[in-house]
Amino acid sequence: MVETKHVPIPTVPDGPLDTSRPHFVGIGGAGMSSLALLLAQRGSTVTGSDVRSTTVTDRLQAAGATISIGHTGALPGSPSLVIWSSALGTDNTEVAAANRASLPVVHRSQLLAHLVAEVKDSVIVAGTHGKSTTTAMLASAVGVHLSGWSGGGDMIATGANAGTGPGDIFVAEGDESDRSLTAYRPEVAVILTVDDDHPETYVDRDDAISVYAEFARNANALVFSVDDEGARHVAELVDGQTLAVAYGRSANADVRVTGIRPDGTGSLITLRGPDGVETTLGIAVPGDAAAMNAVAAYTTGLVLGIDPGTLITGLATFAGVARRMTPVGDADGVTVMDSFAHHPTAVTADIGAARQLSAGGRVVVVFEPSGWTRTAALGESIGRALAEADEVVLLPVHSLLDSPIGKVGTEKVAAAVAEHGTPVHAVPDITAAGEVCGELVRPGDLVLTMGTGAVAEVGEALLAHTVSAVRS
Repeated sequence: MVETKHVPIPTVPDGPLDTSRPHFVGIGGAGMSSLALLLAQRGSTVTGSDVRSTTVTDRLQAAGATISIGHTGALPGSPSLVIWSSALGTDNTEVAAANRASLPVVHRSQLLAHLVAEVKDSVIVAGTHGKSTTTAMLASAVGVHLSGWSGGGDMIATGANAGTGPGDIFVAEGDESDRSLTAYRPEVAVILTVDDDHPETYVDRDDAISVYAEFARNANALVFSVDDEGARHVAELVDGQTLAVAYGRSANADVRVTGIRPDGTGSLITLRGPDGVETTLGIAVPGDAAAMNAVAAYTTGLVLGIDPGTLITGLATFAGVARRMTPVGDADGVTVMDSFAHHPTAVTADIGAARQLSAGGRVVVVFEPSGWTRTAALGESIGRALAEADEVVLLPVHSLLDSPIGKVGTEKVAAAVAEHGTPVHAVPDITAAGEVCGELVRPGDLVLTMGTGAVAEVGEALLAHTVSAVRS
Protein backbone atom coordinates (compact mmCIF):
# COMPACT_ATOMS: atom_id res chain seq x y z
CA MET A 1 0.00 0.00 0.00
CA VAL A 2 1.10 3.56 -0.60
CA GLU A 3 1.63 6.14 2.13
CA THR A 4 -1.55 7.06 3.93
CA LYS A 5 -2.66 9.28 6.78
CA HIS A 6 -3.15 7.95 10.29
CA VAL A 7 -6.62 9.16 11.15
CA PRO A 8 -8.96 8.00 13.92
CA ILE A 9 -11.72 5.70 12.67
CA PRO A 10 -15.01 6.36 14.50
CA THR A 11 -17.11 3.46 15.74
CA VAL A 12 -19.37 1.93 13.12
CA PRO A 13 -23.08 2.90 13.44
CA ASP A 14 -25.28 0.45 15.34
CA GLY A 15 -27.20 -2.15 13.36
CA PRO A 16 -26.59 -3.81 9.98
CA LEU A 17 -25.26 -1.76 7.09
CA ASP A 18 -27.60 -1.08 4.17
CA THR A 19 -25.42 -1.57 1.08
CA SER A 20 -28.24 -1.13 -1.44
CA ARG A 21 -27.21 2.46 -2.35
CA PRO A 22 -23.59 3.03 -1.27
CA HIS A 23 -21.78 6.28 -2.05
CA PHE A 24 -17.96 6.09 -2.14
CA VAL A 25 -15.98 9.28 -1.49
CA GLY A 26 -12.75 8.80 -3.43
CA ILE A 27 -14.11 5.85 -5.37
CA GLY A 28 -11.06 5.54 -7.63
CA GLY A 29 -8.69 4.40 -4.89
CA ALA A 30 -7.49 0.80 -4.93
CA GLY A 31 -9.34 -0.33 -1.80
CA MET A 32 -12.43 1.76 -2.48
CA SER A 33 -12.78 0.80 -6.14
CA SER A 34 -12.65 -2.93 -5.42
CA LEU A 35 -15.48 -2.72 -2.88
CA ALA A 36 -17.51 -0.45 -5.18
CA LEU A 37 -17.08 -2.89 -8.07
CA LEU A 38 -18.01 -5.86 -5.90
CA LEU A 39 -21.21 -4.20 -4.70
CA ALA A 40 -22.10 -3.05 -8.23
CA GLN A 41 -21.71 -6.62 -9.46
CA ARG A 42 -23.98 -7.77 -6.62
CA GLY A 43 -26.71 -5.39 -7.76
CA SER A 44 -26.23 -2.36 -5.51
CA THR A 45 -26.88 1.12 -6.92
CA VAL A 46 -23.36 2.52 -6.56
CA THR A 47 -22.44 6.19 -6.68
CA GLY A 48 -19.14 7.86 -5.99
CA SER A 49 -16.84 10.79 -6.50
CA ASP A 50 -13.17 11.39 -7.17
CA VAL A 51 -10.88 14.24 -8.11
CA ARG A 52 -10.25 12.98 -11.65
CA SER A 53 -11.42 10.48 -14.25
CA THR A 54 -9.21 7.41 -14.60
CA THR A 55 -9.34 3.99 -16.17
CA VAL A 56 -10.58 2.78 -12.77
CA THR A 57 -13.54 5.19 -12.71
CA ASP A 58 -14.25 4.29 -16.33
CA ARG A 59 -14.38 0.62 -15.35
CA LEU A 60 -16.76 1.34 -12.50
CA GLN A 61 -19.05 3.36 -14.72
CA ALA A 62 -19.09 0.47 -17.20
CA ALA A 63 -20.21 -1.73 -14.28
CA GLY A 64 -23.13 0.61 -13.61
CA ALA A 65 -21.73 3.08 -11.07
CA THR A 66 -22.57 6.79 -11.32
CA ILE A 67 -19.47 8.89 -10.65
CA SER A 68 -19.04 12.63 -10.30
CA ILE A 69 -15.68 14.36 -10.67
CA GLY A 70 -14.75 16.69 -7.83
CA HIS A 71 -15.79 16.82 -4.19
CA THR A 72 -18.49 19.48 -4.09
CA GLY A 73 -20.27 18.42 -0.95
CA ALA A 74 -23.31 17.23 -2.89
CA LEU A 75 -24.57 13.68 -2.36
CA PRO A 76 -26.43 12.24 -5.36
CA GLY A 77 -29.84 10.68 -4.82
CA SER A 78 -30.41 9.28 -1.37
CA PRO A 79 -27.43 7.12 -0.35
CA SER A 80 -28.09 4.33 2.12
CA LEU A 81 -24.46 4.47 3.19
CA VAL A 82 -21.47 6.82 2.69
CA ILE A 83 -17.98 5.30 2.67
CA TRP A 84 -14.71 7.16 3.21
CA SER A 85 -11.07 6.09 3.37
CA SER A 86 -7.97 7.15 5.28
CA ALA A 87 -6.61 8.78 2.13
CA LEU A 88 -9.26 11.50 2.53
CA GLY A 89 -10.29 11.70 6.18
CA THR A 90 -13.52 12.76 7.83
CA ASP A 91 -13.07 16.45 7.00
CA ASN A 92 -13.99 15.84 3.35
CA THR A 93 -16.94 17.99 2.22
CA GLU A 94 -19.08 15.00 1.22
CA VAL A 95 -18.41 13.16 4.47
CA ALA A 96 -19.30 16.32 6.37
CA ALA A 97 -22.52 16.68 4.34
CA ALA A 98 -23.45 13.06 5.10
CA ASN A 99 -22.90 13.63 8.81
CA ARG A 100 -25.08 16.76 8.75
CA ALA A 101 -27.81 14.77 7.02
CA SER A 102 -27.49 12.00 9.65
CA LEU A 103 -26.66 9.43 6.97
CA PRO A 104 -24.73 6.32 8.03
CA VAL A 105 -21.01 7.02 7.44
CA VAL A 106 -18.43 4.23 7.63
CA HIS A 107 -14.75 3.77 6.94
CA ARG A 108 -13.77 1.51 4.04
CA SER A 109 -12.51 -1.12 6.48
CA GLN A 110 -15.86 -1.16 8.29
CA LEU A 111 -17.68 -1.91 5.04
CA LEU A 112 -15.25 -4.73 4.31
CA ALA A 113 -15.70 -6.05 7.86
CA HIS A 114 -19.46 -6.11 7.22
CA LEU A 115 -18.96 -8.13 4.01
CA VAL A 116 -16.65 -10.54 5.85
CA ALA A 117 -19.25 -11.05 8.59
CA GLU A 118 -21.92 -11.95 6.02
CA VAL A 119 -20.28 -15.29 5.18
CA LYS A 120 -18.96 -18.20 7.22
CA ASP A 121 -15.90 -18.99 5.10
CA SER A 122 -14.02 -15.71 4.82
CA VAL A 123 -10.34 -14.94 4.40
CA ILE A 124 -8.42 -11.71 4.95
CA VAL A 125 -4.92 -11.68 3.45
CA ALA A 126 -2.52 -9.32 5.23
CA GLY A 127 1.17 -8.52 5.21
CA THR A 128 3.66 -5.84 4.27
CA HIS A 129 4.46 -7.55 0.96
CA GLY A 130 2.56 -9.79 -1.43
CA LYS A 131 -1.01 -9.40 -0.20
CA SER A 132 -2.50 -8.20 -3.50
CA THR A 133 -0.93 -11.09 -5.41
CA THR A 134 -1.82 -13.68 -2.77
CA THR A 135 -5.42 -12.43 -2.55
CA ALA A 136 -5.86 -12.75 -6.31
CA MET A 137 -4.06 -16.11 -6.34
CA LEU A 138 -6.38 -17.49 -3.66
CA ALA A 139 -9.44 -16.17 -5.49
CA SER A 140 -8.23 -18.01 -8.58
CA ALA A 141 -7.23 -21.14 -6.66
CA VAL A 142 -10.58 -21.82 -4.95
CA GLY A 143 -12.39 -21.75 -8.31
CA VAL A 144 -16.14 -22.37 -8.15
CA HIS A 145 -16.04 -22.20 -4.34
CA LEU A 146 -15.53 -18.42 -4.54
CA SER A 147 -18.46 -16.15 -3.63
CA GLY A 148 -16.52 -12.95 -4.08
CA TRP A 149 -13.13 -11.30 -3.76
CA SER A 150 -11.73 -7.81 -3.25
CA GLY A 151 -8.07 -6.91 -3.71
CA GLY A 152 -5.65 -4.07 -4.21
CA GLY A 153 -4.51 -4.97 -7.72
CA ASP A 154 -6.14 -5.90 -11.02
CA MET A 155 -6.16 -9.61 -11.82
CA ILE A 156 -4.74 -9.78 -15.35
CA ALA A 157 -7.17 -12.53 -16.36
CA THR A 158 -10.21 -10.35 -15.60
CA GLY A 159 -8.80 -6.82 -15.72
CA ALA A 160 -10.48 -6.08 -12.38
CA ASN A 161 -9.63 -5.92 -8.67
CA ALA A 162 -12.82 -7.62 -7.49
CA GLY A 163 -15.34 -10.18 -8.64
CA THR A 164 -18.16 -12.50 -7.69
CA GLY A 165 -18.68 -16.24 -7.98
CA PRO A 166 -21.20 -19.02 -7.31
CA GLY A 167 -19.58 -20.43 -4.18
CA ASP A 168 -19.45 -19.59 -0.47
CA ILE A 169 -15.88 -18.41 0.16
CA PHE A 170 -15.12 -14.68 0.39
CA VAL A 171 -11.50 -13.54 -0.04
CA ALA A 172 -10.22 -10.01 0.55
CA GLU A 173 -7.04 -8.06 1.07
CA GLY A 174 -6.58 -6.34 4.42
CA ASP A 175 -4.74 -3.03 4.58
CA GLU A 176 -2.43 -2.51 7.54
CA SER A 177 -1.41 1.04 6.63
CA ASP A 178 -4.08 2.71 8.80
CA ARG A 179 -4.26 0.06 11.58
CA SER A 180 -7.71 -1.02 10.37
CA LEU A 181 -6.77 -4.73 10.29
CA THR A 182 -8.30 -5.07 13.74
CA ALA A 183 -11.79 -4.44 12.29
CA TYR A 184 -11.91 -7.86 10.63
CA ARG A 185 -13.11 -11.14 12.08
CA PRO A 186 -12.49 -13.66 9.31
CA GLU A 187 -12.57 -17.42 9.45
CA VAL A 188 -8.93 -17.42 8.27
CA ALA A 189 -6.35 -14.69 8.76
CA VAL A 190 -3.32 -14.90 6.47
CA ILE A 191 -0.10 -13.11 7.44
CA LEU A 192 2.62 -13.14 4.79
CA THR A 193 5.20 -10.74 6.22
CA VAL A 194 5.43 -8.11 8.92
CA ASP A 195 8.05 -5.54 8.01
CA ASP A 196 8.97 -2.06 9.23
CA ASP A 197 6.77 0.02 6.94
CA HIS A 198 4.34 2.96 7.15
CA PRO A 199 6.43 5.16 9.46
CA GLU A 200 3.60 7.70 9.30
CA THR A 201 1.43 5.22 11.23
CA TYR A 202 3.65 2.86 13.25
CA VAL A 203 6.42 3.63 15.72
CA ASP A 204 8.37 0.52 14.71
CA ARG A 205 7.87 -3.10 13.69
CA ASP A 206 6.87 -4.13 17.21
CA ASP A 207 4.02 -1.64 17.01
CA ALA A 208 2.90 -3.20 13.74
CA ILE A 209 3.23 -6.70 15.20
CA SER A 210 0.79 -5.77 17.98
CA VAL A 211 -1.84 -4.82 15.40
CA TYR A 212 -1.28 -8.01 13.39
CA ALA A 213 -1.56 -10.04 16.59
CA GLU A 214 -4.94 -8.53 17.41
CA PHE A 215 -6.01 -9.27 13.82
CA ALA A 216 -4.90 -12.90 14.20
CA ARG A 217 -6.76 -13.31 17.50
CA ASN A 218 -9.97 -12.21 15.79
CA ALA A 219 -9.79 -15.17 13.37
CA ASN A 220 -10.58 -18.84 13.89
CA ALA A 221 -7.44 -19.92 12.02
CA LEU A 222 -4.10 -18.30 11.16
CA VAL A 223 -2.00 -19.12 8.11
CA PHE A 224 1.45 -17.56 8.41
CA SER A 225 4.94 -17.61 6.92
CA VAL A 226 7.23 -19.37 9.35
CA ASP A 227 10.19 -17.99 7.36
CA ASP A 228 9.28 -14.37 8.12
CA GLU A 229 10.48 -13.16 11.50
CA GLY A 230 7.61 -10.72 11.97
CA ALA A 231 4.89 -13.19 10.99
CA ARG A 232 6.48 -15.84 13.20
CA HIS A 233 6.48 -13.41 16.12
CA VAL A 234 2.76 -12.79 15.63
CA ALA A 235 2.11 -16.55 15.68
CA GLU A 236 4.07 -16.84 18.93
CA LEU A 237 1.98 -14.08 20.51
CA VAL A 238 -1.31 -15.81 19.66
CA ASP A 239 -0.11 -19.34 20.36
CA GLY A 240 -2.96 -21.45 21.69
CA GLN A 241 -5.56 -18.76 21.02
CA THR A 242 -6.29 -19.78 17.43
CA LEU A 243 -5.43 -22.65 15.08
CA ALA A 244 -2.09 -21.75 13.47
CA VAL A 245 -0.83 -23.33 10.24
CA ALA A 246 2.70 -22.50 9.09
CA TYR A 247 4.05 -22.56 5.56
CA GLY A 248 7.59 -21.95 4.36
CA ARG A 249 11.00 -23.46 3.79
CA SER A 250 11.69 -24.16 7.46
CA ALA A 251 11.71 -27.75 8.61
CA ASN A 252 8.92 -27.07 11.13
CA ALA A 253 6.48 -25.73 8.52
CA ASP A 254 3.18 -27.59 8.26
CA VAL A 255 3.31 -27.03 4.49
CA ARG A 256 7.02 -27.13 3.71
CA VAL A 257 8.57 -25.84 0.49
CA THR A 258 11.28 -28.27 -0.57
CA GLY A 259 12.23 -26.60 -3.84
CA ILE A 260 11.54 -23.73 -6.22
CA ARG A 261 12.98 -23.74 -9.71
CA PRO A 262 12.42 -21.45 -12.69
CA ASP A 263 10.08 -22.76 -15.37
CA GLY A 264 9.81 -20.40 -18.33
CA THR A 265 8.49 -17.12 -16.99
CA GLY A 266 7.18 -18.83 -13.85
CA SER A 267 8.21 -21.43 -11.31
CA LEU A 268 7.71 -25.04 -10.31
CA ILE A 269 7.29 -25.41 -6.57
CA THR A 270 7.63 -28.68 -4.70
CA LEU A 271 6.20 -28.91 -1.21
CA ARG A 272 5.36 -31.45 1.44
CA GLY A 273 2.01 -31.25 3.21
CA PRO A 274 1.10 -32.13 6.79
CA ASP A 275 0.41 -35.70 5.65
CA GLY A 276 3.94 -36.02 4.25
CA VAL A 277 2.71 -36.20 0.66
CA GLU A 278 4.81 -34.26 -1.85
CA THR A 279 3.00 -31.95 -4.28
CA THR A 280 4.12 -29.80 -7.21
CA LEU A 281 2.62 -26.39 -7.96
CA GLY A 282 3.22 -24.69 -11.28
CA ILE A 283 2.72 -20.93 -11.58
CA ALA A 284 3.17 -18.61 -14.56
CA VAL A 285 4.45 -15.56 -12.64
CA PRO A 286 8.16 -15.03 -11.93
CA GLY A 287 10.25 -14.93 -8.80
CA ASP A 288 10.60 -16.67 -5.46
CA ALA A 289 8.34 -14.10 -3.77
CA ALA A 290 5.47 -15.01 -6.10
CA ALA A 291 6.18 -18.69 -5.53
CA MET A 292 5.86 -18.25 -1.77
CA ASN A 293 2.65 -16.28 -2.28
CA ALA A 294 1.31 -19.28 -4.21
CA VAL A 295 2.22 -21.55 -1.30
CA ALA A 296 0.37 -19.21 1.06
CA ALA A 297 -2.71 -19.40 -1.17
CA TYR A 298 -2.44 -23.20 -1.44
CA THR A 299 -2.07 -23.59 2.34
CA THR A 300 -5.07 -21.34 2.96
CA GLY A 301 -7.12 -23.38 0.51
CA LEU A 302 -6.26 -26.55 2.42
CA VAL A 303 -7.35 -24.92 5.69
CA LEU A 304 -10.66 -24.04 4.02
CA GLY A 305 -11.11 -27.68 3.03
CA ILE A 306 -10.63 -27.25 -0.72
CA ASP A 307 -9.44 -30.27 -2.69
CA PRO A 308 -5.69 -29.99 -3.50
CA GLY A 309 -6.33 -30.73 -7.16
CA THR A 310 -8.70 -27.77 -7.43
CA LEU A 311 -6.09 -25.51 -5.84
CA ILE A 312 -3.28 -26.73 -8.11
CA THR A 313 -5.41 -26.17 -11.22
CA GLY A 314 -6.52 -22.72 -10.10
CA LEU A 315 -2.97 -21.60 -9.37
CA ALA A 316 -1.71 -22.94 -12.69
CA THR A 317 -4.21 -20.77 -14.56
CA PHE A 318 -3.35 -17.62 -12.59
CA ALA A 319 -1.86 -15.04 -14.97
CA GLY A 320 -0.74 -12.47 -12.40
CA VAL A 321 -1.71 -9.08 -11.02
CA ALA A 322 -1.13 -5.80 -12.84
CA ARG A 323 2.02 -3.95 -11.78
CA ARG A 324 3.38 -6.96 -9.87
CA MET A 325 6.34 -7.98 -12.06
CA THR A 326 4.09 -7.63 -15.09
CA PRO A 327 5.55 -7.98 -18.61
CA VAL A 328 5.02 -4.75 -20.55
CA GLY A 329 6.63 -5.77 -23.84
CA ASP A 330 9.78 -6.39 -25.87
CA ALA A 331 11.36 -4.39 -28.68
CA ASP A 332 14.77 -4.60 -30.36
CA GLY A 333 16.10 -7.00 -27.75
CA VAL A 334 14.96 -4.90 -24.78
CA THR A 335 12.44 -6.36 -22.33
CA VAL A 336 10.32 -4.10 -20.13
CA MET A 337 8.58 -5.20 -16.93
CA ASP A 338 6.62 -3.19 -14.37
CA SER A 339 6.49 -3.46 -10.58
CA PHE A 340 4.60 -1.76 -7.74
CA ALA A 341 7.52 -2.39 -5.36
CA HIS A 342 8.45 0.55 -3.14
CA HIS A 343 9.69 -0.99 0.13
CA PRO A 344 13.32 -2.24 0.30
CA THR A 345 12.29 -5.87 0.81
CA ALA A 346 9.99 -5.85 -2.22
CA VAL A 347 12.55 -3.97 -4.31
CA THR A 348 15.17 -6.63 -3.54
CA ALA A 349 12.76 -9.46 -4.37
CA ASP A 350 11.68 -7.99 -7.71
CA ILE A 351 15.19 -7.12 -8.85
CA GLY A 352 16.10 -10.72 -8.03
CA ALA A 353 13.18 -11.95 -10.13
CA ALA A 354 14.26 -9.64 -12.96
CA ARG A 355 17.80 -10.99 -12.74
CA GLN A 356 16.40 -14.49 -13.05
CA LEU A 357 14.53 -13.53 -16.23
CA SER A 358 17.26 -11.42 -17.81
CA ALA A 359 19.26 -14.43 -19.07
CA GLY A 360 22.56 -12.76 -18.28
CA GLY A 361 21.61 -9.33 -19.58
CA ARG A 362 21.71 -6.15 -17.55
CA VAL A 363 18.87 -5.07 -15.26
CA VAL A 364 18.09 -1.36 -15.57
CA VAL A 365 15.71 -0.07 -12.88
CA VAL A 366 13.65 3.10 -13.16
CA PHE A 367 12.51 3.84 -9.61
CA GLU A 368 9.99 6.33 -8.20
CA PRO A 369 10.10 6.47 -4.38
CA SER A 370 6.75 6.44 -2.60
CA GLY A 371 5.88 8.87 0.19
CA TRP A 372 8.01 11.55 1.83
CA THR A 373 7.83 10.01 5.30
CA ARG A 374 8.76 6.56 4.00
CA THR A 375 11.61 7.92 1.89
CA ALA A 376 13.02 9.86 4.84
CA ALA A 377 12.87 6.78 7.09
CA LEU A 378 13.90 4.09 4.61
CA GLY A 379 15.92 5.99 1.99
CA GLU A 380 19.26 4.33 2.70
CA SER A 381 17.71 0.85 2.77
CA ILE A 382 15.90 1.55 -0.49
CA GLY A 383 19.18 2.64 -2.05
CA ARG A 384 20.99 -0.50 -0.92
CA ALA A 385 18.21 -2.61 -2.44
CA LEU A 386 18.34 -0.69 -5.73
CA ALA A 387 22.10 -1.17 -5.90
CA GLU A 388 21.45 -4.81 -6.88
CA ALA A 389 20.56 -3.49 -10.37
CA ASP A 390 23.15 -2.65 -13.03
CA GLU A 391 21.86 0.89 -13.63
CA VAL A 392 19.35 2.98 -11.66
CA VAL A 393 17.31 5.89 -12.99
CA LEU A 394 15.89 7.70 -9.97
CA LEU A 395 12.76 9.86 -10.09
CA PRO A 396 11.58 12.37 -7.46
CA VAL A 397 9.41 11.13 -4.60
CA HIS A 398 5.77 10.43 -5.46
CA SER A 399 3.37 11.46 -2.70
CA LEU A 400 -0.30 12.42 -2.83
CA LEU A 401 -0.39 13.38 0.85
CA ASP A 402 1.25 16.06 2.96
CA SER A 403 3.88 14.93 5.43
CA PRO A 404 4.60 16.47 8.84
CA ILE A 405 8.27 16.60 7.84
CA GLY A 406 7.54 18.32 4.52
CA LYS A 407 8.85 17.35 1.10
CA VAL A 408 11.83 15.03 0.99
CA GLY A 409 14.39 14.60 -1.78
CA THR A 410 16.09 11.45 -3.02
CA GLU A 411 19.63 12.31 -1.94
CA LYS A 412 19.78 9.51 0.67
CA VAL A 413 18.58 6.97 -1.87
CA ALA A 414 21.03 8.08 -4.55
CA ALA A 415 23.98 8.15 -2.15
CA ALA A 416 23.28 4.59 -0.96
CA VAL A 417 23.06 3.32 -4.55
CA ALA A 418 26.33 5.02 -5.51
CA GLU A 419 28.08 3.82 -2.35
CA HIS A 420 27.64 0.25 -3.56
CA GLY A 421 29.15 1.03 -6.96
CA THR A 422 25.98 1.06 -9.05
CA PRO A 423 25.57 3.98 -11.47
CA VAL A 424 22.58 6.15 -10.48
CA HIS A 425 21.01 8.83 -12.65
CA ALA A 426 18.73 11.27 -10.78
CA VAL A 427 16.15 12.87 -13.10
CA PRO A 428 13.54 15.59 -12.53
CA ASP A 429 10.48 13.98 -14.13
CA ILE A 430 8.97 11.15 -16.16
CA THR A 431 10.00 12.67 -19.50
CA ALA A 432 13.63 12.95 -18.46
CA ALA A 433 13.55 9.40 -17.06
CA GLY A 434 12.45 8.11 -20.45
CA GLU A 435 15.19 10.04 -22.24
CA VAL A 436 17.95 8.87 -19.89
CA CYS A 437 16.71 5.29 -19.97
CA GLY A 438 16.61 5.40 -23.77
CA GLU A 439 20.27 6.44 -23.83
CA LEU A 440 21.28 3.73 -21.35
CA VAL A 441 19.63 0.60 -22.70
CA ARG A 442 21.05 -1.81 -25.22
CA PRO A 443 19.91 -5.16 -26.66
CA GLY A 444 19.70 -7.85 -24.00
CA ASP A 445 18.74 -5.46 -21.21
CA LEU A 446 15.70 -5.89 -18.98
CA VAL A 447 14.18 -2.57 -17.91
CA LEU A 448 12.18 -2.71 -14.68
CA THR A 449 9.97 0.26 -13.80
CA MET A 450 9.21 0.41 -10.07
CA GLY A 451 7.02 2.51 -7.82
CA THR A 452 3.48 3.59 -6.97
CA GLY A 453 3.14 6.62 -9.24
CA ALA A 454 3.31 7.17 -12.98
CA VAL A 455 6.66 5.43 -13.43
CA ALA A 456 5.07 2.73 -15.63
CA GLU A 457 4.75 5.38 -18.33
CA VAL A 458 8.53 5.29 -18.77
CA GLY A 459 8.48 1.66 -19.90
CA GLU A 460 5.57 2.21 -22.25
CA ALA A 461 7.27 5.23 -23.84
CA LEU A 462 10.56 3.36 -24.10
CA LEU A 463 8.96 0.52 -26.04
CA ALA A 464 7.23 2.99 -28.34
CA HIS A 465 10.57 4.56 -29.27
CA THR A 466 12.99 1.70 -28.84
CA VAL A 467 14.09 1.58 -32.47
CA SER A 468 15.65 4.99 -32.18
CA ALA A 469 16.58 4.79 -28.51
CA VAL A 470 18.41 1.50 -28.17
CA ARG A 471 22.07 1.59 -28.98
CA SER A 472 23.33 -1.19 -31.18
